[in-house]
Amino acid sequence: MILVYSEKNTSRLKYTLDLIFGEVMAIRYLLTDDFDLFLQSTAIRINYSEKRIEKVLHISPSGLLHEKGIQEQSINMGTWHNIPVLFANNSPDLTFDFFSAVFYLVTRYEEYLNFEPDRHGRFEATQSLAWKNNFLDLPVVDLWCKYLADELGILKECKGVHPSNYRFQLTIDIDQARNGLFHIAGRMIKRLLKFDFPGVNQQIRILLRLSKDPADTFDYLEDIRQRLSEEIKFFILFGKRGKYDINNSTKDKKFQNLIIRLTSKNIVGIHPSYASNASFNLLETEHKKLSDVVHKKIIISRQHFLKLKMPETYRNLIKIGIEEDYTMGYGTQNGFRAGIARPFYFFDLQNETATKLRVFPFQAMDRTLLTYLKYTPAKAILEFKYYSKTIEEVGGLFIPLWHNTSLGDEGEWKGWKVVFEEMINLNKLP
Repeated sequence: MILVYSEKNTSRLKYTLDLIFGEVMAIRYLLTDDFDLFLQSTAIRINYSEKRIEKVLHISPSGLLHEKGIQEQSINMGTWHNIPVLFANNSPDLTFDFFSAVFYLVTRYEEYLNFEPDRHGRFEATQSLAWKNNFLDLPVVDLWCKYLADELGILKECKGVHPSNYRFQLTIDIDQARNGLFHIAGRMIKRLLKFDFPGVNQQIRILLRLSKDPADTFDYLEDIRQRLSEEIKFFILFGKRGKYDINNSTKDKKFQNLIIRLTSKNIVGIHPSYASNASFNLLETEHKKLSDVVHKKIIISRQHFLKLKMPETYRNLIKIGIEEDYTMGYGTQNGFRAGIARPFYFFDLQNETATKLRVFPFQAMDRTLLTYLKYTPAKAILEFKYYSKTIEEVGGLFIPLWHNTSLGDEGEWKGWKVVFEEMINLNKLP
């Protein structure tokens, strides 16, 4: 039992303590504002106030968890156990406001402030505090919790940060289940311009169904599911076609049958269309249509193009009954967008309340590696090994994001199936 003393008990503080002790460290805690009870207690104690108590771990509050509203924060950076920290101070015990640092990162406080959106309206990695201070590739929240447990002498009891708690969840986005006439024609033109006549011939064979469509990797993914001995989570783009929504027709019976087949052995979620991010009615319609196809309510989601606007996107997902969302990550950089390597509940800063929506951060994406980071397959393998090892060390959940179309080992994705295989081999059951 951890006993925490604070003169004020706010929804922000309670949410943060629930996350740190309940979710990450997996140990019981009690928050009290009774100073006499705190002084007399023989429990392991943390003093979160300006008062000084001899031989009790002291965390000096910055004020963030005791205030309401959203405003620019003055954040001093520092280090603790050679790891970057936020809200650094001169306290002789813990040299930063541990609780405020966790809250600021996990709630995505900075994404509620003014920022310059990219062309898709997104908060970009390069604007984040983590990117600017070189810790985007570290699960700092988990690491802070692990070191805090060690300082309190309870590391062995905190099962949540043990390597044995490590988990792996494969996720696949299906933007396009199979190549249509226009997609194949486009590829043929590109190959003609490059005088790649064997490539043109290959596209003709795919069009005539004489060669297998490289987007149709679903038999292969079923084999992967069996090797992992666990369900894969598929996110289906199921809206009207548009500039950024290139999915197959929602009326296509073959497409619908594929979705039903995937649902029988895996978990299927909605991949809300690009357009739906600006229209709740469109989101609601897509969700209902997909739920009708699989004859059950869809409860998991990941935004197409990772379009995430705080807090509107999450509020809309809650309204349609989504319980888990897998959007928390960046498109142009890998890493820990919320500073944490495990799921957490969404805290609505504008309403000052925790919600029941569970947020599952992903850490690395195929398209990020190929298009934005310009990695070779060999370098990409090292990237997946890094994230698997780093997350295992803190007992977190490794969630990579792949697409069915990147596993066809053809065109721009030639050689990338090996990357996927290496990642799977790191995480399959012995």
